[in-house]
Amino acid sequence: MSRSGNTEDHDGKPVVVLVNCAGGPELEVVHRALTGPLGTPTVLIRPGELSSTSMALDVDTGLLDIAGRRVRPAVVWVRHASACALLAQARPAGSVTPLQAESWSGFLRQVGQAASAALPGGTVVGPGQLAQARRLGVRTPRTVITNDVAAAARTVASATLLVKTPDFRLFEPDRANWPPCQPAVVGREAVARGLPADTATDGGGVAADGNWGAAGLVPTGDGRPVVVQEYVAHARELRVYHLDGGICAFEVRKPDPSSPVTDPDSVTVTRVDCPPRAADAVRTLCAAWDLRYGAFDLLVPDTGEPVFLEANPDGDWLWFERKARWHGVSFMAAVMVRELFVRSTS
Repeated sequence: MSRSGNTEDHDGKPVVVLVNCAGGPELEVVHRALTGPLGTPTVLIRPGELSSTSMALDVDTGLLDIAGRRVRPAVVWVRHASACALLAQARPAGSVTPLQAESWSGFLRQVGQAASAALPGGTVVGPGQLAQARRLGVRTPRTVITNDVAAAARTVASATLLVKTPDFRLFEPDRANWPPCQPAVVGREAVARGLPADTATDGGGVAADGNWGAAGLVPTGDGRPVVVQEYVAHARELRVYHLDGGICAFEVRKPDPSSPVTDPDSVTVTRVDCPPRAADAVRTLCAAWDLRYGAFDLLVPDTGEPVFLEANPDGDWLWFERKARWHGVSFMAAVMVRELFVRSTS
């Protein structure tokens, strides 16, 4: 656990509380900026420190005791705090029980509710976002969640499909088990016939990923539900970050949907101005969901109308910054937290 060096340990002093339960070092970067140039009292709890750090939340007063120091959480940002993520990322593997994971997840939710401002904010997680986005007038691809990929392919009724397992890298820490989880573009007829993945193409020659399973077959779900989605032909793929109203956008070019995992050097990321229609869609969704922070994946076809794929409230950004050699998201994230702290303590 790390505390800022410019804070006296007086009871009830307002602080920023950052809790990184799993995943990358994004909150480390925010912590350094807050406790350095932005001069903001901050406590950072790193992965693996939950069980070793004494913590208690007084529900009546809203005070949080962290290792014997009572503070008032003014801003709380918790990343990857679902029970499943805590179980999957526990080290050593198996050291956290389902009851412990759910208990910690519930505790951190309560800490966020005690704060004046909590990040990332509220949103449904997963493909259910698509139905809500569609009702708000944002275009989305036809999508089915299923453990029967062939049946879903018939339902989606698109010549080309995208089959994927969302967030598999977070919930499957063993890289040896990643190949059957990686996203693949496949032809509907090839899915129905169970052909090898490298034969699954649409009429335009869109090739499937060859990494599905040891046998390289078109994915069939192997008993677990997967997302089967209409493949949307597009001119641009965007990763858009929403930071309490601010927008940062990157254009992503990759030879295959699985390339960020299988061949990251083949992926190019460029900092771009967010197209106005894409920015409008992101802000519309964030306003409806009360979402302060989110990483949005969108496609932009030739028509210019953005197609919403996903909003990840725990989405990483450092990988995209390094690829683009531009670190504006980190700066905006730290400034966002600082401004929330000032507003909540004024």
